[in-house]
Amino acid sequence: MVDSHNLTVVTAIRSAESENFIASTLFNQGWSVTYRALDCDSLLTFLQASPSPRPLVFIATDLEGLNPDSLQQLQAMGVKYFLIAALQSDFEIYPEAVHQPTEALELLALIRGSLRTPLIRSTTPKKARARTIAIAATTGGIGCTTLALNLGAELSLLEKKVLIVDAHPHAPALATLLGERGLNTSGEFRKFAQNLSAIEFTHENISENILALDQALHDFDFIIIDAGVIRELSSTLTGRRWEGEALIWATLHAEQIWFMGTSDVLGVERTRKLAGELALNPMKAKLVFLLSSRSQMKRKNPSDEGYLKVVTSLRPERIMQYPFDARGATAAHEEKCALYQSNERGLLRKFIAEIAGELAS
Repeated sequence: MVDSHNLTVVTAIRSAESENFIASTLFNQGWSVTYRALDCDSLLTFLQASPSPRPLVFIATDLEGLNPDSLQQLQAMGVKYFLIAALQSDFEIYPEAVHQPTEALELLALIRGSLRTPLIRSTTPKKARARTIAIAATTGGIGCTTLALNLGAELSLLEKKVLIVDAHPHAPALATLLGERGLNTSGEFRKFAQNLSAIEFTHENISENILALDQALHDFDFIIIDAGVIRELSSTLTGRRWEGEALIWATLHAEQIWFMGTSDVLGVERTRKLAGELALNPMKAKLVFLLSSRSQMKRKNPSDEGYLKVVTSLRPERIMQYPFDARGATAAHEEKCALYQSNERGLLRKFIAEIAGELAS
């Protein structure tokens, strides 16, 4: 297991160019390269003397002295490693090998997808039916779950088959808002409306949940992930805690990741910290920022300028003002229904319906 607070790596790669690419890319992500092994014997000797938790290891198949037996030794020591094929023919000897990453995003996707245990390693083909959107927030209580639930509901009204994922690690809320006692967490989806299903992530069923998401890419038109509050993005993406699995999966498969924030002093500071972590953790998913505002006034709020300045520096695909209506949302929550059922003419409902229409077109 790789400790998210002990980001150390060892390289055992003959090609200087390949080794330099991997080492420099990981260094820029906050990893520390503690050793560069020139042959298999020196690698094993170093790792045997290393304290637990041992570093992550990158090995090339052309490393001097490497053979299947030495890899079994690493496995017996509990070492997590990536085996990179130097030649196409090496896949016959080492079927677990991967192709040499050629760009930073490819390397980071490899790490994020494979730091998990083999039981929950994603094996999904690249082509998928579903469009995936992950929704996260920099602080609690600004409408993350409300947006996820109602975006899914609006898309389902447009005849799209939608899966909503409650990935709040310690405070799941979707089941309560839907009037359900609980959501099936064994890898099967709970259908609660026409074209609309849901699943709740739990520690006990994380393996089944991830595998279910892999399959959902082929069975649904949209997957909406409510990722909850994100406070330590770098630790989440490089760690192996179950709480981060949904977000890690999203960085590999999502078309967009939406981040909700506020323009008050604390909100801007948290967004600034998030922006710094996003700059160090590039993703294939396009970034969208939503400024949650409780004001329905159309004129600009002077305090919004600080927030917009921070997020604009990341060159997001889109920045939107989210007209959060606490009263309207609370009424829908109490009735255990979607906004279109509670107040279809409400400002928030109209906003979400418009976004759903754009996505579905």
